[in-house]
Amino acid sequence: MFNETQTPGAVYRLAETCAFVFGNGSYGIGWDGRKTSALLSRTVLAAISAIGSEARLFGLVPTPVMAFGTRSRSCLVGFSVTASHNPPEFSGVKVFNGRGMELAETDEERIERALALDVMKSSGKFGSATPDGEVVDDYVNGVLSRYEKASNPLKIAIDCSNGPGGNVTPRILKALGHDALPLNAQVSWHFPAHPPEPTANNLADFARLLPNMKVDFGFAHDGDADRLVMVDRFGNVVPDSVVTIIALRGLGPSSGSVVISENTSSSVEEEARNLGCKVVRSRVGKSFALLEKSGGVFASEPSKIVDPRWGYWEDGINAAALISGALTKERSLLDRLVSRSKWHYKQVNLQCKVVMSVLAQKARETFRRFGIAEERRLDGLKLILDDESWVMFRPSGTEPKTRLYCESRDAETLNLLVAEGTKCVELSL
Repeated sequence: MFNETQTPGAVYRLAETCAFVFGNGSYGIGWDGRKTSALLSRTVLAAISAIGSEARLFGLVPTPVMAFGTRSRSCLVGFSVTASHNPPEFSGVKVFNGRGMELAETDEERIERALALDVMKSSGKFGSATPDGEVVDDYVNGVLSRYEKASNPLKIAIDCSNGPGGNVTPRILKALGHDALPLNAQVSWHFPAHPPEPTANNLADFARLLPNMKVDFGFAHDGDADRLVMVDRFGNVVPDSVVTIIALRGLGPSSGSVVISENTSSSVEEEARNLGCKVVRSRVGKSFALLEKSGGVFASEPSKIVDPRWGYWEDGINAAALISGALTKERSLLDRLVSRSKWHYKQVNLQCKVVMSVLAQKARETFRRFGIAEERRLDGLKLILDDESWVMFRPSGTEPKTRLYCESRDAETLNLLVAEGTKCVELSL
């Protein structure tokens, strides 16, 4: 949270140290619509300049554009100043390497060691600051070059969550020939329409509008447009697994590795295997680094999609173009996948932090009666039960929350797993 867990001084030291570690060159900077982001982006600029390097100012842009700009401008590092899906009072900085990817663990360790030294890093000669307003146009043209213009256009509502994605996603979908209807597209640090995390609760008003708008479906972004959620024409939030499967079918791989996070639905794993792909599970937030390492063809986490042929970053804008293209060719795909879904999935965010060792013991005791077939500790705690249902507990990396994920082929069993999992968390406080 701004001026509590994160201060301008801490951000300055981070940016200064990154510039010290990666050396003299060009560094990209972009920001979202929060007041704190406007301040912290200038803080990053000051640090880069003090080291004597060039700062390329991409301006108010979605995070995917920031990642693209970092790569296309041959920056050593890119700083996306955004708190993404978090509430308005939060602030944050995402750091990308020259390929537009989140920093590797080895790079993070180099930065941590340099921070620990706490040496004077200023060069005594200020670097330049170069505005780069063309990066959005280059990003848009790059996405458009990848997809055919729709011969059978769709009518699509887009909830932009008052973030900078409102300046990009509707533009791309319209250029692809679709009837794109942007909502909440004015950038605002207040997030007046709803909180920037695209959950079912936060999207309730948007969902209620869709039946009367006579659209084919709706898209929704989070605050910086790296996430993408879908709402069907009846106003129902589409399961993340269905969104991922449509994207996967749109790419059409027949071999190679598909990397999915540990909390991703089993239905995605089944679809990837049916296509002939190998499935690799990953920790949340690390799927995309593993994608590059494994030479994979696709990666996904709930509401996040990465197409490595475009870039190794989470890109809700490119995903919208990919999915709309797939649904243009097969309009019935969305309804068919939703109606035939064999898995029931739910995520619950509990407003507390727990001691994982205590929670693990409570969970084993609670779910023993269901039959625990496997226990995984790849990311938090995941218990796979005898009927292939599963429950997963994971502490949030950005908020004081414990996230509970459950999945089952039976809807009643899912509700029972959620209830029992919630009790486990409450008893572990």
